[in-house]
Amino acid sequence: MAVKEYKAKDFMEKYVFTVPPSITIHELIRAFVSHNVSAIPVVDEDDTLLGIVSEGDLLYKKVRPRIPQYIDILGGTLYYCGYGRYAKSFRKMLATEAAEIMTRDVRCVTPETEMSVITTLMVDEHLKVVPVVSENNRLVGLITRHDILTVLALTEKEELDAADEEDDGEEEK
Repeated sequence: MAVKEYKAKDFMEKYVFTVPPSITIHELIRAFVSHNVSAIPVVDEDDTLLGIVSEGDLLYKKVRPRIPQYIDILGGTLYYCGYGRYAKSFRKMLATEAAEIMTRDVRCVTPETEMSVITTLMVDEHLKVVPVVSENNRLVGLITRHDILTVLALTEKEELDAADEEDDGEEEK
């Protein structure tokens, strides 16, 4: 019996809660709580994916920011880890709306991407959600870890049922 290879379009959430880039941080927090999600895509008026905001992004604002370790030599500031690393942290810490806190470099898949590729991406990149976009970067769905586990549970049940049917057929002979 051949095992069906599921594609993103077969199990993605098609009705995705999204927000505009101008939504405030306080509105975002309320949206996370009321919709019980771990990440929210940020889209423009044409549903083009601009970025994604995760629970972690919002929590980052609430933890005490790490002050960069630096030394001052003759009026010049030298950062131990490089200024670029801190610039991103400060940008997120000072953000007041989604456009300022969202992750812009979002790992996405297409509706035709196979589940095995999506699962590998999620595990390798430590992602909880993966947006599904069309060729023109228009958001068409979202895949969560829960969605993948649901498919795995369903396929396991189908395999067990198929094995039981084979056993029943052999016993009748």
